Amino acid sequence: MNSKTLIASLALVAGIAGISPLVQAAQTSNEQAVQSPVSDRELKVNDRAPDIYQRSEKAIDWKTKGLKKPVDQAQWVQINDQYVMVMITNGTIVEMKPVPR
Repeated sequence: MNSKTLIASLALVAGIAGISPLVQAAQTSNEQAVQSPVSDRELKVNDRAPDIYQRSEKAIDWKTKGLKKPVDQAQWVQINDQYVMVMITNGTIVEMKPVPR
């Protein structure tokens, strides 16, 4: 391989390697998440919500908020800027919807 071909090949490889992390960082996920108010972790669908959100006093009126009827043994609660459907029995997050602004 002559030096011009080698330099061109190395430049191409370096360019691809340099752009790859930027492309990966730009990819977004459709997965919704909300910051847990009682810990530093993010909560997602199928995660377990903090125990306090299984209590009936945390339930919100889903009809006035325009949310669909919760599944059996579940209730809608608000965690930060998300409406979250939580199973009363085990705290599993079933669904998340952003709070309209």
